[in-house]
Amino acid sequence: MSSQIVTDPAVEAVERFIAGRQEPQWMTDVRRVALDRFRDMEWPTAQDEEFRRSDVSSYDFDRYRLSSSTGLPQGVEVPVVQSGIVEFSGTQVKRRALAEGLAEKGVVFISIEEAVADGLDGQGLDQQILSSVREALLKGIANADNRLSVWHYATITHGAILYVPKFLELKEPFIVSFDDDGDGDLRAPQIVVIGEEGARFSVVSRTVQDDEGEIFYNEGVNIVVGDAGQVEYFSVQNVNIDSTYISNGMATVGRDSVYHGYTAAFGGMFSKYRFDAEMVGVGGDAFLGGVYFPHEDQHIDLRTVQRHLEPKAHSLTLYKGAVNDEAHSVFQGLINVDHAALDTDAYLTNNNLILSDDGQADSIPSLEISTDEVRCSHGSTTGKLDPRQIYYLQTRGYSSEEARRLLLEGYFEEVLSKYPEVVADELRGIVDDRISD
Repeated sequence: MSSQIVTDPAVEAVERFIAGRQEPQWMTDVRRVALDRFRDMEWPTAQDEEFRRSDVSSYDFDRYRLSSSTGLPQGVEVPVVQSGIVEFSGTQVKRRALAEGLAEKGVVFISIEEAVADGLDGQGLDQQILSSVREALLKGIANADNRLSVWHYATITHGAILYVPKFLELKEPFIVSFDDDGDGDLRAPQIVVIGEEGARFSVVSRTVQDDEGEIFYNEGVNIVVGDAGQVEYFSVQNVNIDSTYISNGMATVGRDSVYHGYTAAFGGMFSKYRFDAEMVGVGGDAFLGGVYFPHEDQHIDLRTVQRHLEPKAHSLTLYKGAVNDEAHSVFQGLINVDHAALDTDAYLTNNNLILSDDGQADSIPSLEISTDEVRCSHGSTTGKLDPRQIYYLQTRGYSSEEARRLLLEGYFEEVLSKYPEVVADELRGIVDDRISD
């Protein structure tokens, strides 16, 4: 009796993608580590707790086309106002620039395509940086617990690598800009940020898309904050209503270091986010802030994990959302404290406003505490705008619509005010448009 070998089209597609690329061995090895895990997993279903409220079982993942950049940017090192910029049109690098003098100080800010070209020769990555990038990617793979996330690491299509050396402090942000068009494509952008000991800087990631065309985004973000360093990471996502946006990220926060991460999620018919802040050093500090405002029939799911592995670290999460029309938001937040993480101080807050009769907001904060000597708690609110506040503003001469707008703008401003000027006005404009709908 003969046995029939069952093949997985998704695995075969990834294998062809890896085999068809000309990359140095270290990058191929990273992809194959992810492929091995991908091969042993199934696509998430509603039976998986994290996807129970965000079912992806109706997706035909095999139908999306894999493509990546085939060329290097021209005209690099042009003057910029920011510390640096890597700008993509689709998967192709449109522009790459670094502020004057930063290259001489050891800053590296390049596209992944450049990093893997010619085995890194002449691309500005020495073995120490290469080792840090590789370790960050492998850590992301090890942390991934679903097939979508490991699919990303096996199929990275484009992205950027930022390395900032020890004790360098930069005021202006680095910008990674993704401007997309296309239809039926898979985009798997990857951002790797390495801050050495004492380095202090910020990064803005911005993803926008043409009004027409459906793209499946599967993003990965890996950030390492060295001891006594500080990294701020700001993400903005406003892709079109036909597209899907999956994002998995993590920050490793060292001893006495600070990580502040901000997420602004507005686009896509279906969006699923997860970000883990892993506190691996004594005295580390992390803040995870987020805003989301789904409308029409959008579905946005956001999950945060504050993972404490060492003593005397602090973390705080604050996510604020509003839901309009027939949209659905899901927030799942977890504080996880290891038995060795004594004197942990962690708090988790999620606030939601329901602006329509058919909107829905699910909020699921939770704690997993393995030691007694901690201060950990969470809070969650879901409700409508306070009619008393609207009435008070009306007594001061504002119309009902003006009062509603002022209250919503103030509600989001607690997080939006932290964004750099280069994107803050754009975000406020998106919020104003949603309020006006």
